[in-house]
Amino acid sequence: MRLFASVATAALLLGACAQQPPAPGGREVLPGSDLQVSGFLGDYRGFTRVPDQPDAWQWVRPGVSWRQYNKVFIPPVEVWLNPSAQYLGIQPDLYKQMTDTFRTLTAQEFRTGGYEVVDKPGPGVLKLRYALTGVTPERPGITPLDLLPIKMAVDATRAATGTDKTVIVVSGEVDARDGVTDERLYAEVAVRRDYHLFLGKQLTWDDLRNGATNWAKLSRERLDRARGVQR
Repeated sequence: MRLFASVATAALLLGACAQQPPAPGGREVLPGSDLQVSGFLGDYRGFTRVPDQPDAWQWVRPGVSWRQYNKVFIPPVEVWLNPSAQYLGIQPDLYKQMTDTFRTLTAQEFRTGGYEVVDKPGPGVLKLRYALTGVTPERPGITPLDLLPIKMAVDATRAATGTDKTVIVVSGEVDARDGVTDERLYAEVAVRRDYHLFLGKQLTWDDLRNGATNWAKLSRERLDRARGVQR
C-alpha cells in the first residue's frame, strides 16, 4: 500500500482554500476530514486534497521552476507523538534508529534515481523536511525483536460508529524548501491506512522500511515529473 508522496508536480498548482477551524485542543483539521495536524508544518492554510490520493493533502507554491532542483538535502527526520496517547514515554536510541533508517532509505532512493544527495542546502538543492506524526508509543515489555513499541493510531470516532473500519497505520508531514532562500515550495500531510479493523497491532521494522521506501519512491517520481525528466 502506498504511504505518502512528498514533492509536487508543476501541474498540481491548486488554489488556496479557507483555513480550517481549530480542532479540539487547538489543532487544525484538514479539509473534508476529521484528521488533526501535528503542528510540524506550522502553517496549514491553503491545503487541498491530492488528486487520486484520498488520504493526502497538499499545498503547492505556484510558478516554481522545478527543473533546477537536481540535488536534495534531507535533514534529520523528526518524530511527533500522538498527544492522545496514554503512554508518552520514548526510547531515544530506538527512535534514532527509526529516523536514521527512514532517512537512509529515502536518500538511497534519490541516489538511485540520479539525484545527488548533499549534506547542506545550496543552489539547485531541494531541502526535504520529513516528520513521522501521530506516533503512539506502547509501554515497553518483552516483545519480539521485529516489533516496534509503537501502536497504530486509530481513528476512534469512525471505529466507534462502525461505519468506517479504518485503522490509521502511520501519518506523516513533509515540506520542500529552496536550498538558498528556504522558501517553502510544497508541503503535504498524508496518512497510510489499513482497510480492516485491527486494534492494538504494533508496527514492525518491515512496516517502517516498506513505508519509507514507498514514500521515497513516490517523492522521487513526482519530482522527476515536475522537472520533465523521463527514466
